[in-house]
Amino acid sequence: MANELGGEPIDELTETAEAAEQLAQDPGAFRKAFDAFEAEDSAAFEAALAAVGLSERCHVVCGFFCEKRCASVCVSLCPDLPKGPTDVDEMIAFAHALADLVKRPDDVARLLEIQAAGDAKAWAQALKKFQLDRFCHQLCRFFCSARCRHVCRKVCPPRPLITRVGDIPISQIDAQGFGNGPSVGPGHTPPPNPAAGIGDHPFGSYTELRGIFNLPSATQYLVEVSSTGPNGTYLPFTGSTNGYKLLSSYPWIAPCTRSTSTGVDPGWFDVAQICDSDTGQSTTNEKVLVHWPTPSSDGLYYVRLRVRDAAVTRVSAPQPVRVDNSGPFPLPRPTITLELQKDDGSVEALKCSKVQKGEGLIRVTVHAYDPNLSGVSVTARGNSNLAVPVQGVPLALWPGGSAVPLSKTYNGNTAEQGYPIPTSFVWDPWSDPQIVPCCYLVYIEINDRTILSDSYQGGHGNQGWEAIEIAI
Repeated sequence: MANELGGEPIDELTETAEAAEQLAQDPGAFRKAFDAFEAEDSAAFEAALAAVGLSERCHVVCGFFCEKRCASVCVSLCPDLPKGPTDVDEMIAFAHALADLVKRPDDVARLLEIQAAGDAKAWAQALKKFQLDRFCHQLCRFFCSARCRHVCRKVCPPRPLITRVGDIPISQIDAQGFGNGPSVGPGHTPPPNPAAGIGDHPFGSYTELRGIFNLPSATQYLVEVSSTGPNGTYLPFTGSTNGYKLLSSYPWIAPCTRSTSTGVDPGWFDVAQICDSDTGQSTTNEKVLVHWPTPSSDGLYYVRLRVRDAAVTRVSAPQPVRVDNSGPFPLPRPTITLELQKDDGSVEALKCSKVQKGEGLIRVTVHAYDPNLSGVSVTARGNSNLAVPVQGVPLALWPGGSAVPLSKTYNGNTAEQGYPIPTSFVWDPWSDPQIVPCCYLVYIEINDRTILSDSYQGGHGNQGWEAIEIAI
């Protein structure tokens, strides 16, 4: 059943149940929150949730109240079960009836008023008058859901928001934390081109985080990071970040460094200390929050923005960020070995060796991989800037198989790692018209897709090589 449903519905149900249970453990706070929901009092609702550590789940709790309240109201207003099946024909009829109803704003307002009052008799009379009594349950749920969405927008004001990671807008970052260009900051990261190995980027080194407070009275903000999932344990970023401030006279700008709080409540930046280069001390507009030194351990992390004033603290939704600060592998460098594959099946090691046509073919064994592979290339390089892509028959298919390029990119498949185990090919350089008698360095080169310090210029890279002389 879980596989049929997928993860998202289960996650949503789990989050709702956990939030409701956490609030229910304090009946006093539960009642205060529900009363505030009914009164559409955002300050009281926020205070009730903050008392039990549920500020970041405002919309979840509000949605729980909505579902419970709508179920109760609609059972009261529509005690009789719907007559007949809810099939496509019924849906079409309801769509026409609803469209006709909303063309009469006064009637819509009257039904909303009756529903809010919970007056079952008046509701039944109105529906009969409008010839809508057959749609009692459907209309009740539609009206109640619309009112609930309005209430939740009111009692759960916009949360803080992480807006960019490494100059990549969060709309271009997927659930696995991979980002796609183009960056905001033209030229830093290009648009995706998976066939060329560009796209689905993790982040590494120092990564700039930007965000919006959505709290006009904010006095402080904090960036926090979790390595244990979106609902895991978060640790605050502590340290400093640099920018510049504007001066009224020459040299016009000066360095600006701001640091987080320390002690028992660490990690808070003061809004009043935001550098001019980070869009200044106002609480509006997008801000440079921090230049985050991404963790040394690769993997999926979540970052959040926490904002507070003297009365309330609000927190953003978790933003996934895929971190890569290692590789490519194997370390210290990718490997390539050359061997003479003789006609009798025997193999002879080649180290800076001369191979003549007719002595056999060349077995090329490569080992180069990265979990976030951009591409791996294998080329034979001679003099006069000669560089020939190597093609070979996979050893498992030789003899008789077709030659394939040893070079490849991830090409949009984030599971592609290159050559995670040593892989052998049989190369016939004499069949390639680009190969001329010469000494060659046969290179293997690998790059990953990591955006480093807010820019993609090929990510992490490494190379290995072997020498060989190919003669007639």
